[in-house]
Amino acid sequence: MAFEANQNGTGGNSALVQAYQPIVRGYFMIAGLYYAIMTLTHFWFVAPQNRVAMMSISTIAMLVAAQGAYELRRPIAPGKLEALSGLVNALVILNIVVALHIEFAVAKLVYFIMAAMIFAFASVTLRQAVASVAVAIGAMFYEVSTRVPGTLTTYVFVAFAGALSALAIAYFLKRAIVTATSERRNAEWRLREAEQISDKMRKQSRSDELTGLPNRRAFFDKFEEASGVAATGTMDQIWLALLDLDGFKAVNDNYGHMTGDTLLREVATRLKDYCGEEACVCRMGGDEFNIILPAMHSERQLEAWAGGLLAEIGQVYLIDDRLVQISGSIGCCRITGGGDDKVVQKADYALMHAKRNGKDRVVVFREEHEQDAAERFAIEQALRIADFDAEIELLFQPQYRLGEQRFAIAEALARWNSPTIGKVEPDRFITIAEESGLIAKITLAVVDKALAQVAHWDGRIAISINLSGHDLLSDQIINQIVGKVRSAGVDPALVEFEVTETAMMVDLQRAIANLNRLAQLGHGLALDDFGTGYSNFTYLRSLPIGKLKVDGSFMQDVADPMTEKVLRSLVGMARTLDVECLLEGVESELELALAKRVGAQSVQGYLFGRPMTAGEVIARHGVADNPAGDAALRA
Repeated sequence: MAFEANQNGTGGNSALVQAYQPIVRGYFMIAGLYYAIMTLTHFWFVAPQNRVAMMSISTIAMLVAAQGAYELRRPIAPGKLEALSGLVNALVILNIVVALHIEFAVAKLVYFIMAAMIFAFASVTLRQAVASVAVAIGAMFYEVSTRVPGTLTTYVFVAFAGALSALAIAYFLKRAIVTATSERRNAEWRLREAEQISDKMRKQSRSDELTGLPNRRAFFDKFEEASGVAATGTMDQIWLALLDLDGFKAVNDNYGHMTGDTLLREVATRLKDYCGEEACVCRMGGDEFNIILPAMHSERQLEAWAGGLLAEIGQVYLIDDRLVQISGSIGCCRITGGGDDKVVQKADYALMHAKRNGKDRVVVFREEHEQDAAERFAIEQALRIADFDAEIELLFQPQYRLGEQRFAIAEALARWNSPTIGKVEPDRFITIAEESGLIAKITLAVVDKALAQVAHWDGRIAISINLSGHDLLSDQIINQIVGKVRSAGVDPALVEFEVTETAMMVDLQRAIANLNRLAQLGHGLALDDFGTGYSNFTYLRSLPIGKLKVDGSFMQDVADPMTEKVLRSLVGMARTLDVECLLEGVESELELALAKRVGAQSVQGYLFGRPMTAGEVIARHGVADNPAGDAALRA
């Protein structure tokens, strides 16, 4: 039978026993109580000659039932449960048989039918139920055949009905219990499966898919926990270290994203091996990793540890038969636990400081950084709420052509006067705007004001506008700039754009594409700060530039013979590329003379004018009595 097979299987039998054990224990408790009462009854109502026998057998049944109930306080093996149940059943039959032998009464034969019903209900297995019912009916037949044989036929029908009813009860009751326990077991299995899936999803939601490290969500949980521990003061200094890989984008660009992903996994492995079990290493995204590092006694120990980590990361990687090498920068800040919610911001500032100052180094946030970080934060917040159309003012610095001895073009320079923090130096707010992604708003405001000024000058003076790397690499910003020039009705030839070498190297192909677009529209293009970056002849040939602006740093020591040699080589490169060469930083007549000797076509510097207002540009343009610069040009 399917039912018998199910209940005899390991899982089914165990489940049935588990479900039946409370029933059997209840049966044992009732039986024990019943025979305790019967023992006392026998003492008072049974004749003395039979009292010992009756009290002995009922006492044994009581003790066995009580012991069985005690044993079933906790789960027991199926075989032991079945044996206990069988023993109690046998003692029940024995008590009935002894009672009939001492004092027979036909009415007492009904005890066998009652026992059969109880056995059917309380037997653990169908096998035990059949055996117990058979023993009860067999005992009844024995008593009937020996005591009242004339009624045997009647009791056969009674026994048949009783046995059939008892077995039916046993079968359907156990079938119902097996079905219920099976459904319960299935429900528990589904619950466990759901919990496992939930746990897996929870782990996945807290793990980085690429590296297997804890992710951003897990980091902030760990960080909060570390802050709580730090607040108790029960552990040595706890530190937060922010690691950013140097040169990772170049790996992606040169070898592809598959190689980049493999490199990240290799870096993650080295991080885990180096940091060990105590430190918590998390990948925040891209090539950024955060490390929570406990038990560091001092900054010196931390710097030594972080330096060792950078050395480990800087070792060569062998990926797909390629040797790949990168470096990293680390910014650190102590987790104080005193409610300082700016720990991450401070560590990020230290990281930025490390990358600004040469990369591949460790910077620990200290008191001297505090004021600079606070100032930077104030500037960034003011930038985010600034109305640049109202707050940005333009100054203009002239560029002079030496051969023509005239003012050729004015470079537009942004000046910002914030209503909340006052005037901010250009190098300061432009750098922060670039790093915080706000530079485009400034650029567009400068373009609007510059175009308006060119139109006001009625085409007599061209203007030069600086573009940041973010501007140059954004198709959307270039589209807006082109649209503004077209809407203003200004001749594109009067609007020159300046870019730096470093700004283009982030994504050279896109930079070249946008430069070509501007050049095709008729805009002049100048490469600013030339000589301080890559100065690679091959890539310079691919740029649609018309002017090289040699960085003013080359003018710092004009007395050094090497200065003139370097400038001649840079001017020679411009001549080879067939583009104009302008020397920046010309502030004295000696520097002007040097510019003429090396063959520069144009110059720019304080000798010919500091940044000036639009009105001052008009006053100087075409006026014979220009300051020292005009006299120097004619010399």
